[in-house]
Amino acid sequence: MHKAPSSAFAIVACSLLAGCAAMHPQVPRESAQRTCEAGGNCAIDVRVACARFTGCELSIDADLVLVKGRGTRTDIVWRLTGDTATRFAIHGIGLDSSEFECTPRAEGREYACSDRHSDFGVFKYRVNVTVPEGAFGPRGVPSLDAWIVND
Repeated sequence: MHKAPSSAFAIVACSLLAGCAAMHPQVPRESAQRTCEAGGNCAIDVRVACARFTGCELSIDADLVLVKGRGTRTDIVWRLTGDTATRFAIHGIGLDSSEFECTPRAEGREYACSDRHSDFGVFKYRVNVTVPEGAFGPRGVPSLDAWIVND
């Protein structure tokens, strides 16, 4: 009985993995900033793209939200776009600061935070999205971290 060399097996395995990676390439994206004026509303789009077998990808149109106008309350609203089966998780916007009051809206398709903006501050937050129902059952979506800066 003749055994196949292990190097031939390694070449075949690498070729198969490379072929699968080419079917679902990740597109590099650049960071973006959104400036929000005090007292107004600021909308951030959260895009969710779910492929059949490879899971879901999450992106936002502004990685950094700059809020101007110290001492004036500003509302920031994150809105889901893309896959209609997605919803914000229970803590859709994970923001651990007394500067913000956050609540879900629009049947889980929006999440709003009211920024008290009492002083300068830099705040990291996490976007949490889920797919509660779908052809493949409930599934999570990898979270995304972003920033709010009170100017």
